This record gives sequence, structure tokens and C-alpha cells, in this order.
Amino acid sequence: MSTGYFHVVGRSASPDGGIYSYKMDHADAKPVLTSFTHLNEASYLIQSDDGKLLYASGRTPKEQDGYVAVLKKNRDRTAELLKLLPSSGISTCHLAVAPGGNFLYAANYLSGDLVEFLLCDGIMSELTKKIIHHGSGPNVIRQNGAHPHFVGITPDEKYLYVVDLGIDALKVYPFHPAKGIDPDGVITSKIIPAGSGPRHVIWAPDGRMAYLLNELGNTVMSLRHEDGTFEIIDNAPTLPRFFDGESKAAAIKISPDGHFLFASNRGFDSIACFQLDRKGGMQLYDLVYSGGESPRDINFLPGGKMLAAANESGRVSFFDYDPATGKLMPNGLSFEIPGALCVFSE
Repeated sequence: MSTGYFHVVGRSASPDGGIYSYKMDHADAKPVLTSFTHLNEASYLIQSDDGKLLYASGRTPKEQDGYVAVLKKNRDRTAELLKLLPSSGISTCHLAVAPGGNFLYAANYLSGDLVEFLLCDGIMSELTKKIIHHGSGPNVIRQNGAHPHFVGITPDEKYLYVVDLGIDALKVYPFHPAKGIDPDGVITSKIIPAGSGPRHVIWAPDGRMAYLLNELGNTVMSLRHEDGTFEIIDNAPTLPRFFDGESKAAAIKISPDGHFLFASNRGFDSIACFQLDRKGGMQLYDLVYSGGESPRDINFLPGGKMLAAANESGRVSFFDYDPATGKLMPNGLSFEIPGALCVFSE
């Protein structure tokens, strides 16, 4: 591989909160810090389809009001803030850029809504839609209302889907590259059992299978998707069978070849490793300590030979990855980043 880049988001209201950018000269190389960009309490990061822009979500110093920011990647690999807009919601947690580059979508967790921004040359120009979800779930503390936690585009690019933890559902909206989403055409797929608290989705590399991580149920589900409807195929726990403490699932990633799946546990601070049969079957084969407390995110680094775990305790831990066996091995490398929440690999 040529030189690769990745970024770690540290959520903090202090000057050290923001985006830490790293480069790797090859897949086994030790990452080198190239730049830091301050953003107040940033939480998540994605990039434009052409790789020239970064989009970040976060919250302002005023309570938990959300924002969406767009940054330009400079030639020296620094990031320059171009624009920051209110998200019209509270606790903005996840973003997606739509195919065609005309729209940006954001999930507002605490206010229970989805927002659509029109993009002009990749920069947010105006908020065009706000869709409020309604309902609740059996967990009276975490599911007292709708809580969208993830937003994405289906591989066929026909739908935008929202994973809503509060109402145990995937809400799916028809999508058009020039018009955005159609709120009136929404399709709802319920996740059972109730109280699962769905959080994030990852797709197999071939786009034929989706995998859903349930935060409250501490499970991974394989899903079949057809015409905006999701059907559950299999359901597997992310925790050891005798574990009886408090834990919440957080992040889900799939290996580049689609053979292995990884999910993080916060509480039983670990990474659950699954072998996939590509038909929906999942077999738990390992649980690896995450190298810190409360692993919020995990991700493969450029070249696919290393994986990083962003622990909310402030430590980013690194693992060597064996694609033949799916084995994760701590390699002794770790970085201290305040409130590490997200690892984004270009």
C-alpha cells in the first residue's frame, strides 16, 4: 500500500478535544501524528466520496445542542474548518453522505430525529428536512423515547436507513440523489426481542448481508435486506455465557475479506470476534481485552493488518490482525487521547 491515513476523534470541551490525524507508511508501520484540529466535543467523523472533505458531528458548549462541521483536507494533511452548522437537534451522534454528494444526513440521539442538509460543493448550505421519530421501548431508562443512533445508505443506493435504539427499529426511507429522502414512504423493520436497543449496522463487502449490533441486548444479528425491509437471520451474544455484570455493545466492524466480524463491549471491556459463513451464520471464537475502559469504537487501519480500539477512558490501543485466522493480538502500542470515541480510516 502507499501511505495511508486515519483519524481519531477525542471528545472533550478542553483545547485538546478534536481530531487527531495519523499517517502510516505501510500496513505494519507505527502510526505517526501529522496534525490536530480542535473541535469542541466532537464525536464522529466521515469523509466525502472524493476524499477531499471531512464531516464531523459534535455538541456545542450550550448543553448538548448538536452541530455538523465540514473540514477541508490540506496538502500538508492538516484539516481546515470550513463551516459549522447547528444540527437542529440534541446529541448529534452519526452522519452519512448520500450518493451523488448532494445531501448529508445526521442522527440526533437525544432529540429523537433525523435531519437532512443540502450540500453545495460538499458544504452544508441549508437544512432541508427534519423527521421526528416517535415511540418507546421496554427499557424505561434508555428507551423512554426515540433515539436514532446510526444513519446509512443501503448498498443498492435506493434507501436511507436509520437505526433507532429507543424504539427497537430500523426506519428506512426511499432515497433519490436529486431530491433526498421521501418521509412519506418510510418502511419500519422491528427488531425483536423488544429491548434489544439496536445501535449500529455494518454491511458485508459484497453488500448482500447486513449485521446489526444491539447495544442493550449485547447481541449481533445478521440481516437480509430486500426492497427496504430487513429480516433477521441469526442472533449471537457478544458476551461470555456466564457474564452477569453491566455491559453495553458499542461498535461493529467487518474484516476486508468479509470472513470475520468484530464488536466492542463496554463494561466487559473487550472485542468479540466472530467467524462468518456468509449465509448469516456467526460463530464467536474469541474475546480480546480492549486495552482500556469502555471501547466506544474499533476500526481497521490502512492496509488491513492492524486494528485500533478507541476507549472512552482516553486510551487508543492497537492490535495486529491475522487475516488467515481472524486473530487479534495486542502489539504493545497505545496512544493517550482524551475521550477517544471514533477511529476513521481513509
